[in-house]
Amino acid sequence: MNFCIDIRFNINMRPASLLGLAMAVLALPCTTAGMAPRFSWDTLANMTFFHACNESGPFSPTALETIVKFPFVTIEKGQGFNDGTGRGVEPKIVEQLAAIKKIRPEICTVAYFNEVLDWYFYDMAKEFANRPEWWLRRSNDSKPFLTKGDKHFNPPEQGMLVFDHSKQAVRNFWISACVNATKSGVVDGCFSDSSEVASHKTATALNASSNAAFEAGKVQTSAALTTFFGGTGGQPFTPASSGVLIAKKPNQTGINAFQIEFFDNSEAAILELMAGVDQGYLVQAHVGISNVVNTCGCKCMNDTVAAFLVGAGEYSYYGSGSWIAAGLDDVEMRWCADLFERPLGAPVTKAVRGTDGVYRRSFASGTTVAFDTATRKGTIHWAA
Repeated sequence: MNFCIDIRFNINMRPASLLGLAMAVLALPCTTAGMAPRFSWDTLANMTFFHACNESGPFSPTALETIVKFPFVTIEKGQGFNDGTGRGVEPKIVEQLAAIKKIRPEICTVAYFNEVLDWYFYDMAKEFANRPEWWLRRSNDSKPFLTKGDKHFNPPEQGMLVFDHSKQAVRNFWISACVNATKSGVVDGCFSDSSEVASHKTATALNASSNAAFEAGKVQTSAALTTFFGGTGGQPFTPASSGVLIAKKPNQTGINAFQIEFFDNSEAAILELMAGVDQGYLVQAHVGISNVVNTCGCKCMNDTVAAFLVGAGEYSYYGSGSWIAAGLDDVEMRWCADLFERPLGAPVTKAVRGTDGVYRRSFASGTTVAFDTATRKGTIHWAA
């Protein structure tokens, strides 16, 4: 039997510690089970992910033909943002992931949540608005701390409220939003945006002790969900997991998976990827939303793919594109058959950086990769 938290959290729950919450994870039977993402070195296609939303509503059947080629799919917060229904985004994300699962049940599906920002178009924002004791407040005057969000999603001009993770009730509330999504049976994991230390300038509003408690609470939230999905914070990701919590930085505490939000063709990006791989973490390398790949697709992917292949390890995934898909062309440009569907094979060794500043790596199929740190150009010689 699979086990998980049966959470429609009682807001007055007070587990004595993170261990108490972890015990709850292990003790309660679950009616549905998520799944870890598939991974294979055979081709790059098995090491890719899609992360976006469609503001006008569900993706079209034609768009889905491309999306379901990816083994790993996250639906972003703006799903159906402009559909005019006034519904909260959580069911829209679930419905879109259900449509994806219907076509390819083996795809690992992920729902977007923000660990800091109270985005107003989520259903959870309605309850949070009525819980002023849950709001993060400034240490000097106890006024609610408001902070800005991504302008692509029309955040309120005055800023948004912040979840105060120093409070157990808030942690329970936030965890329940993720877990309840998985109870749909079509969601395998959650993307925990802003979960890294000092995101959205929260430290500017807090004294040292309050900031320490807030950041420690965020770690507890992430660690509890990592445990819920069958992992252990700070330990390698395991394919036996029942899903995944995706965080934001390789040096975060309490996680075993993260996304490099602005991966590019640079040595710094390669080293960040390698840092995650050395820890055994699942790593998503996302080519930044302002990168030219968004406008010319496959023609512009070669250098970032080369950088990715130099640093990739088990459970490393490559993805590209903006958080909001601009249309069918945008979706289709994210899949590059010329790069994704060629023979690869497991790496023969880790990448080696020569005295000339060039990383080189070879793969079992005979494919070889080189990346010049000076020119930031990559060369891939495919086996076939």
